[in-house]
Amino acid sequence: MAKKVVVTGANGHVGTALTKDLLEHGYNVLATVRDAEDPSRTDHLREIANSLGAEERLSIRSADLMKHPPWADILSGIDGLFAVAAVFRTKSSDPENEIVRPSTEGGIELLRAAAEAGVPRVVYTSSVAAIGSLPGGRPKTEDDWNQDATLPYTRAKTEAERLAWKVAEETGIDLRVVNPTMVWGPHFARHTPSTHVARSLLKGGFPAAPKSSFAIVDVRDVATIHRLVFEEDSASGRHIVSGEHGKMFEIGRRFKAAVPHSRPPRFQVPWFVVYLWATLDMMKGALGLKSTLNYRIVRSIKGGDSWVDTSKARGLGWEPISLEKTILDTAEWIEKKGL
Repeated sequence: MAKKVVVTGANGHVGTALTKDLLEHGYNVLATVRDAEDPSRTDHLREIANSLGAEERLSIRSADLMKHPPWADILSGIDGLFAVAAVFRTKSSDPENEIVRPSTEGGIELLRAAAEAGVPRVVYTSSVAAIGSLPGGRPKTEDDWNQDATLPYTRAKTEAERLAWKVAEETGIDLRVVNPTMVWGPHFARHTPSTHVARSLLKGGFPAAPKSSFAIVDVRDVATIHRLVFEEDSASGRHIVSGEHGKMFEIGRRFKAAVPHSRPPRFQVPWFVVYLWATLDMMKGALGLKSTLNYRIVRSIKGGDSWVDTSKARGLGWEPISLEKTILDTAEWIEKKGL
């Protein structure tokens, strides 16, 4: 008999890919979105199910993390929960309420409800943001935690994952965590901050790039790891999932090689220019204007790197999709959908 699982945040980039992967592997999926009556949040999920002949194995319900959904009803009688839902934004006029609280309060309420409902296994979507980029010069592992989470998104992911492990310790729930790096790949209905980077490399949004590095993982790999972590009885703890990493300028060159008509950065920006940019941004903040950059953030970016150890995830029998394929499929999706 096919297992029944719940995927929260199913309309997001990772949630969509995970829903598709689970349907392809025979699962019955109850997908939750903020508003199940909004076609922009559900049509692409139904199209995926239809293309797989899996219409009867997909159901969709509304569940907004901050509106106390009827979790007891939603989670009743399921074999597993994939807690994917979160706010993936890096900027907000009210970051505490719009970015941090949905994860640290709404997401934790969901985990407590899962424990009360007796859900056998929970896979929680965190981020490499909770791992951190420091110290530079060595691969970060599942034992590392972000000690400098200053931006709202990094703080939300770090605090929320720590709280998730606290709930697991208190309730005994079988919790497994996935920590992806920057997620690219097809099958998204709207841009995330990560896919917007890909769009900028495609369309010339970055004429120049700082000497910062980042790591990329294909969304299909992220979905695969979620499923493998769920299926493998011996799996436990955190699982970093990533493909290749490098300086933005280098990634831009790889993008150009895969997609010849793309327009990646043409030169690198020295760090003193980035510090100057931070100075101007801090002056804006002092005047009461929106400011997102400061010296502490620049020092963190400069001193850290995106080098991570994925051996634990690979131990589940997974090998990442090539960066070239990820770039090509992401660019084709952006152009096909006019995003």
